[in-house]
Amino acid sequence: MVDPVSVRAAVSAAGFVIEDFVDLPHLPSPMAVWRPLILASTTPAMRIRDDAADHDRQVDRAWSDLSARNGTLGSSGTVLLSVEGGGSLPWLRARVRDQLPRASAIGLPEHVNGFVALSLDGNASSGVSTEEWETWIFADPHL
Repeated sequence: MVDPVSVRAAVSAAGFVIEDFVDLPHLPSPMAVWRPLILASTTPAMRIRDDAADHDRQVDRAWSDLSARNGTLGSSGTVLLSVEGGGSLPWLRARVRDQLPRASAIGLPEHVNGFVALSLDGNASSGVSTEEWETWIFADPHL
């Protein structure tokens, strides 16, 4: 099982303010949000090639923009996160600081970078997934 301290550290290092792990039975579980994104038939909203000169900045901006547009990130900047490899943990409630978070940097040791995010009302989700030659950004307004 993944250590919750490692998840908190990874998300904090990416520029989020960490609140706490929360179990919210009225919302989809982290694995319920991960499941559609790990299907081979899933199409990302954006693909950013790993060899792009400004790869990390593009990923950070794309995730932030798509998440704001689809409602994952509300006006408070608070979001529920599940980091790749930590799907057995409950949601981590976190808040975006004044500066753009480094979505490209969220990852646990011995896992590829990636995460899913869920809006506080459960109506929208987004995610970042490291694939073989590119990073995929997902945004789903309806679960």
